[in-house]
Order: sequence, then structure tokens, then C-alpha cells
Amino acid sequence: MADFSPEAADEDTRTFAAGIKDFREQIARSTHDQETRRLTIAALRACEQFLRKSRQFHTTRQQELRDLIGILRDTARHVAGDNTEFHAAMQAITDRFCGMSQIDDIRELKRQIADEASTLQSTLESKQKRDAEVMSALAERVETLQKNLSDAEEQLSLDPLTKVTNRGAFDRAIVRAVKHPHRAKVPLSLAMLDIDHFKRINDTCGHPIGDRVILCVAQWITAAVRHTDLVARYGGEEFVVILEDADLSAAEKRFTAVLKEIADRSFEYQADGETRALRFTMSCGVAQFAAGESAQDLVHRADQALYDAKKSGRNRVLARRRSVLSGLFG
Repeated sequence: MADFSPEAADEDTRTFAAGIKDFREQIARSTHDQETRRLTIAALRACEQFLRKSRQFHTTRQQELRDLIGILRDTARHVAGDNTEFHAAMQAITDRFCGMSQIDDIRELKRQIADEASTLQSTLESKQKRDAEVMSALAERVETLQKNLSDAEEQLSLDPLTKVTNRGAFDRAIVRAVKHPHRAKVPLSLAMLDIDHFKRINDTCGHPIGDRVILCVAQWITAAVRHTDLVARYGGEEFVVILEDADLSAAEKRFTAVLKEIADRSFEYQADGETRALRFTMSCGVAQFAAGESAQDLVHRADQALYDAKKSGRNRVLARRRSVLSGLFG
């Protein structure tokens, strides 16, 4: 299933494959039947959930294609059918005009010309009205389809748990950001954050509480940064933030305040009929984009800065500057 999983959204497929691999490794290490059974059931549920997502993904794509084909078919039918009727009406009028050359009575000729002119005007107005109605209906259907496609694209770009940008959308966004035409004039920084001792939270409070902690952190980070900054879940309990028009000093200052705010807060949850409070900290690494480096280089430096922050005691912000040697030798 991990190697040949059915098509779905990129982020869902990567998460599923990583999850199945983890289950496989845990089952291989398991030495107790009860634990093996629990892991097997959990793996089965993960497969069922992913298959449901995959089925929904394909159903949505098929419906979008059917809608598009329907719009094209209706347009073609209107153009072909209506034009045939219109051309027939115009040909009849033309024939009648040609027949007027046989009329000797000038008054009868003027009367018939006036009648045919009125018929011609009515025919043209009728066609214009039908065209306007058809185009209005088609435009409305196209607008609805575009909105549905836009909504679907937005959903594919969001992390299902936290509703912030997912890893796939972040990967695309950071590449666009470093290639921005004005990048040389506008600084760009990247922050990478990780919840300290998150495994301990999962082990002591359970995975459902761990998921709620991740959701809460996503909301706290989003509220603490500017609306122009892009917040994304990078994976697990790790987040990244793209900061446009912010140099390294500004990024360090911003996330020092963010980490202090998180450390001062309490996450409350219900367990065994009582309210419990959980406090935790986060570590952060920041890096500023340097001319000549790639998006991957920038992410790597932010990740190394995060590793330094973890290694030096956690609950702090550390920066990684691009070395002079890397600038000289690429």
C-alpha cells in the first residue's frame, strides 16, 4: 500500500506512505500479540481512511471534467443549432428580397421592403437576445466551475489537521519566493519551528491531545505573525514561516517574542472529567535568503539553525547565516 497507493492529493499520499512505513517498522519490532494487534488495526484504519480520501479525490476530478465537457457540448450545440436556424431565416429573407425585382407597383414594393426590413430587424434582435441568454448561462456555469476548482485547489494546499498551508504548497511557495523579480531589493527570511519534547506529550497525554496541541500551535503562530507571512506545517510537530520584507534581525526579534508568548501560555484539555493544563516550549531556527542560493539551500540553513537551537537547550531562536566560503564556491 505504501509503494503502490492509489492517486490522491500529494500531501495525503506522502503522509500515508510515511505512516504505513512507520506502522510496518513498529509491527516488525513488536514482541507482544496485543501490541501487534493494536498496530495492525491502526494500520488498517489508516488504509481505509486513505482509500476514502482517494475515492473522493477521483470523484471530484471526474465531476469537474463532466462539468467542463457539458459546458463545451452545450456551447457547440447552441452555435450549430441556432446558426442553422438563423441562416435559414436570413436565406428566406434574401430570397424574398430577390423576388421583389418582379414587382412593378412601387407602392407594393415599398410595403414589402418595409415588411422585410422589419422581419430582418426582428430576426437579428431575436438572435442577439438568444445569444446573450445562452452566453449569460454559460458564463454563470463557467464561474461556478472556476470557483469549485479554486476551492478544490485551496483544499489541496491546506494541511487537513491545522488548516494552514501544507508541505507541498510550502515547497512551491518558497521556490516562487526566492525567484521573485524584486528579491534583490526585498529581504526574505525563513523560520522553522518545532515543539520541544513533543513525543513526551504524545506518550503522557495521548495522540489525540498531541494533535490538538499541534492545531493550537498553528493557530498561535498564525495569530502572532503578519497576514502577509505564510505559515505552513512542514511535517509532524514542525512548522515553517516565510517572512517577506523581513531581514534576519527582524525575524530573530519576531520569533523570540513568539516563543516567549507560547512558553507563557497553557494548553487546557479535558481528561477523566477534569480540566488539565499543559505547558510546553518551542525551538526556532531562522535564516535569510542570500543571492545565488536556492530555496533548498535556504530551507537547509533554517533547519540547521533549528538543530542548533535544540542542541543548545531548546526554547530559543538561533540564526544560521550563509558562510562566506559557500558564497565564493557555490
